[in-house]
Parts: sequence; C-alpha cells; structure tokens
Amino acid sequence: MHSDLAQKLCNAYHLGDSLVPPRAVKGGLLHKMWQLETTQGRYAVKQLNPAIMLKPGIEHAYRASERIASEMRRRDIPAIAALERAGDPLYQDDDGSFLIYPWREGRMLSTNSAEPEQARQIGAILASMHAAALRLPEDQEEEWEHFSDDTWDKLTFHAASRDLSWAYSARAAMPRLIAWSHLYEEAGPTLLQRQVVSHRDLDQKNVLWHVSGTPFLLDWEAAGSINPTLELVGVALCWSGLVAGEVRKESFDAVLEGYHRTGGVLHEDSEIALHGFLGTWLGWLLFNMRRSLGESVESEDARLLGEREVGSTLKLLHAFNTQMPTWASLIDAWR
Repeated sequence: MHSDLAQKLCNAYHLGDSLVPPRAVKGGLLHKMWQLETTQGRYAVKQLNPAIMLKPGIEHAYRASERIASEMRRRDIPAIAALERAGDPLYQDDDGSFLIYPWREGRMLSTNSAEPEQARQIGAILASMHAAALRLPEDQEEEWEHFSDDTWDKLTFHAASRDLSWAYSARAAMPRLIAWSHLYEEAGPTLLQRQVVSHRDLDQKNVLWHVSGTPFLLDWEAAGSINPTLELVGVALCWSGLVAGEVRKESFDAVLEGYHRTGGVLHEDSEIALHGFLGTWLGWLLFNMRRSLGESVESEDARLLGEREVGSTLKLLHAFNTQMPTWASLIDAWR
C-alpha cells in the first residue's frame, strides 16, 4: 500500500496522520492485510480481494457481516468490528475496497489442537453468541448450498485437461464426492429448522489471543445464520486439530464442555450435524478447484494457493469420512 493511499484512509476515518509506510501483515487466504500507524494509534487495514468484490451482492454481505460483529460486541462478545464512517464500515474508491479495524496485539494459534483451556473458552463464547438471539432479515437467512454431480465431473475433467496436480486424486474420489454431497444435502431440511446468528468461521486463524489470555474474534465476513449444533461440531473439530490431521479428544471435549457450562444445548442428531459440516469443506474444495483453474484470481500465486488447498482439502475429507462415527460418539456423550 502506498503512502498516499494510507493518508487518504486516515483522512476518511479521521485517524490523524500516517507516520510510516503501511506494513504488510502475514496471514489471510483471500485478502491483503496492512498495519497502519498514525498519530492517533495503530489500525489494521483489510484490502479486499478485487476479484471477490466482483461477485453480485458482496458489498451488502460485507456490510451485513460487520454489523453482526458490532452487535455481538455490544453484547460483550470479544468481537473486533470494523470502524464506521457515516454508519458504513466499507470504504471504496478507485484504489479498491477496504475495512479498517482497531489494532490488537496478540497471537494466532496454529491449526494443531488448542490447549483444553483455550478450547473451553471458545466453547463458552460460542454458547454466548448463540444465546444472543440476534435476528436477520428473512432475505439473509441461510440457504443450503447445492453441489451437483455434473459440477464435480466438469471441474475434475477440466483439471485433468490442464494437468493440474490434484486432477487424478479428485477424479478417483468422484464417487465419494458425490456421496458426501448427497449426505450434506439430506441433512439440510433438519438443520435449517433451527437457526442462530453467529460467526460461522470460528477457527484458530480467526481468533487473536492477547498475552492476558483474552481471545478476540476476527474476520466476521462469513457471519450469518447457521444451525447451532452444526457450528458447535465444526468449532470442536477445528479447535481439536482437524485441519492439522489429528483430532485431540481432550480439546474436542473441552469445546463441548465450555459450550454446555455456558448454557448451550445440543438439539440435533450428531450424525446429521457432521453431515452438515461436510458442506463446509465441500464448499471450500469447490472454491479452490475453481480458483486453481483461474476463476476469481488476480495472480498466479493465488491460483497456485488454490491448487495446494485442493490437495489438502481432499485429504481432510477422506479423514473426516473415516472418523465420523468416533466423533459422533464424543458429541453424544454431552447430550
């Protein structure tokens, strides 16, 4: 980010004068992050991916998700919400689209299993968010995504024709991809009956831990309606090490314990919730298949990142399928 743009953002948000050139911050799979240091303090600037901003309705979605973060913060959830100017959290001009946040010191955990005490805290915060009972307009309620058999077939065929690294493994997994898609879609009618407004992407990369042990919840762009048991299952798996490849029972149980102690209740069948959570990873797989084929990317680095993510997501889905009965029994123990 050049200095003129940094000062323009400072002027727009009345943040004083920019003191040093903005510093790029590592992290984030979709957007660029910068640290902005001004005469009034330090701020985090999220420079939104231009390719993603071309999607219909995306501006409204960002504004809605940041308002959810603000409402959660008012209810004592440790949410970091974007600054607003004239009631609007989204800044746009010829240089792009931006969200600006107060800077918070802290560290993010790796995708390995969290310590049980941290996992317990996350479970408690999740229960508090679910109890907040925020409401969205009817046109913003969750819709169940559809994964067609033809889509998987066409994407894997195109990947094979371009000799992408994941083409063979994805073609070989086609029967399972179709079966998992059907399990996910069959879970929809049950899971859509009970909805809450929540973060919907509460994994390790979206929580910043202060040295005091206080967690701050970041990146609310996925916020919206979700079935509470579905979200709880996903959070428990992520915070116990699913993405790293091995789920730690103590951390998994700690998320559920924190949720239960704070008043959270598991309503839906564990197997149905797990089938619903398959959709999160099928959606991420689909997005990265398209990204690795050159859709919605602004650079070759972004395309290559998508290619790597396809391989790791396929591996995760296979492990997920194998371990589902074990995880279902762990969930049922907290009913």
